[in-house]
Amino acid sequence: MAFTQQQLADLEAAIAEGVTMVSSNGRQVSYRNLSDMLKLRDQMREELAISGVGRHRKYISFQRD
Repeated sequence: MAFTQQQLADLEAAIAEGVTMVSSNGRQVSYRNLSDMLKLRDQMREELAISGVGRHRKYISFQRD
């Protein structure tokens, strides 16, 4: 299944709020428990990272004077 960054954000917001129902694009999904939500969140993150969506790299440089 192809996930979107918005679906991941909606799921993470629901996890943070402690609710088990997520609304996204006019569709509601109810989860049995937090464990199911965390498993799906991890799957979404993995698939989005593989596809390159939401993949960001930061490079930090230091310079001595």
